[in-house]
Amino acid sequence: MVALGVFLLVVGFCDLLRAARDATTTRRRLLIAGIGLALLVLGGQAVGMDGAEWFGLGLGWMVGFLLWLLGSTAALTGGGTPARVVAFAGLGLGLVVSVVGGGVVGLDPALPAALDGTLLAPLRADLVVLVAGVAASQLSTANVAVRLVLDAVGVPAATGEKQLKGGRLLGPMERLLILGLGIAGGLTAAAIVVAAKGLLRFPELQRGAAAPGPSDVTEYFLIGSFASWLLALGGVGVVALAGLAGPGPMLTVPGVPF
Repeated sequence: MVALGVFLLVVGFCDLLRAARDATTTRRRLLIAGIGLALLVLGGQAVGMDGAEWFGLGLGWMVGFLLWLLGSTAALTGGGTPARVVAFAGLGLGLVVSVVGGGVVGLDPALPAALDGTLLAPLRADLVVLVAGVAASQLSTANVAVRLVLDAVGVPAATGEKQLKGGRLLGPMERLLILGLGIAGGLTAAAIVVAAKGLLRFPELQRGAAAPGPSDVTEYFLIGSFASWLLALGGVGVVALAGLAGPGPMLTVPGVPF
């Protein structure tokens, strides 16, 4: 699963570089694409990829990353259904190649010796990379994915964002909280987050529903929230599966089988 962590880390970081704006210039897109490709190469080298591994896993990473970056950027600026298909196809390709290719290659990285004696030292290196990648993807990448879902079902995201201010910041905070609670084994506590969000947004939803007919704001809230929660729970599931299927315990403490 370390390959998946590397891919998600790079995608998440590059999406943060464009988080403040939907429309980006061609020069900015090329710059972000170049940074992303360079980071994928560095990430692959850091986890021990070499030789033929780059023609499968490495190439899949790069193609998936470019399709997601360029497709999602086009979709956010009016590219329509074809651009969304390209974006999600690229992201899906990167995820599948990372899971399948990473398993075939059998990467088994180790934490740098400089981390010995720190809080990270007892942790499995592959889990550290995976959790970091999943957490990074819950920031801007998940925001972009949710916006593309809203566009796909015909809910005007711009209208909802104008009414429910702070959604772009609240979403990542909410997903990180759910992810943290899930990893810590407190998924039940995540229900409190869901309930609290509904209560806090209720006055704004009431104002949005005052006009006759279906409310765009209500649909934006419901669809956006469920899409956001599913992404967070998906991250929890990935980390849980990696913890169960990995080559050793998640935490290595002498004398403690954890």
